[in-house]
Amino acid sequence: MQTLPFYIVDVFASAPYKGNQLAVFLQAGNLTTAQMQAIAQEIGFAESSFILSDEPIADEFDTRIFTVEYEVPFAGHPTLGTAYVIQQFILQKAVPDLRLNVKVGQIPVSLSYQENKPDFLMMRQINPTFSNPIPKESIADLLELPIEVVHPHFPVQEVSTGLPFLIIPLQRLSDMQRLQLQPDKLQSFLQEHGLYKTQRADGLSVALYFFCPETYSPDRQLNARMLALENGQVIEDAATGSANGCLLAYLLKHPYFGKESLDLLVEQGYEIGRNATIKLQGQVQGENQYELNVGGQVQLIAKGEWYVQ
Repeated sequence: MQTLPFYIVDVFASAPYKGNQLAVFLQAGNLTTAQMQAIAQEIGFAESSFILSDEPIADEFDTRIFTVEYEVPFAGHPTLGTAYVIQQFILQKAVPDLRLNVKVGQIPVSLSYQENKPDFLMMRQINPTFSNPIPKESIADLLELPIEVVHPHFPVQEVSTGLPFLIIPLQRLSDMQRLQLQPDKLQSFLQEHGLYKTQRADGLSVALYFFCPETYSPDRQLNARMLALENGQVIEDAATGSANGCLLAYLLKHPYFGKESLDLLVEQGYEIGRNATIKLQGQVQGENQYELNVGGQVQLIAKGEWYVQ
């Protein structure tokens, strides 16, 4: 029976058992799409990634990423976690950068080191796209909260750097803490605004990314939560790199901090006990052109051998 080596890592985590879990499978080039999807469902993490070949060309690695429901063209924490595994267990040497080829295109990842292990990884996300704002009244109705919880000066807007998110600015941490969504009501909201997977050319349901300027940690600038509809259930992500690229683009476009260049820390996952820290660095480069860098630390948790069915 065929087996695959795999590793489990925690991404955007300063310590083990924090941040976002990821399973990374090596030597996956012979797997079918159905097999990859079945493995992702079996392991049950927010995403699993599959490195198709251990023999790169110019430090480029073809990679596919799956949630428990479907394949995604790009995701943030799988990109960083996969890059960590590539450096540690395929290349086995310090390299300043490498590139992952995913469906949305090529994602460069830079690495810094401490004691021969990657200490920090940063990925460069593709230029964003912005959709028309959504009425704040709709968000307040979805949340069953007063409209005053939504920031009055910034829009509710879909942004994508390869994976779409609805960016929702709230005002207070207390409002973040009481976020609750009902699956049926969330699905109706997504359908009403053309954000549900059956209505979209990309086949993806848009996840909701909430943020506010009040934080648990005084050295973080924003608190964030990601809530999404998957397989008929509302799930929460511990740390969402792709959403943070969209958030960074949003902060620069509007501009939230009154600056065209940003270097800040976002906290996520506190409400589900998976405290995560995401570093954002970016700037406006020209009209509708942005440099978007998202990064964090990766912790190695386990390795094993997977039996392919």
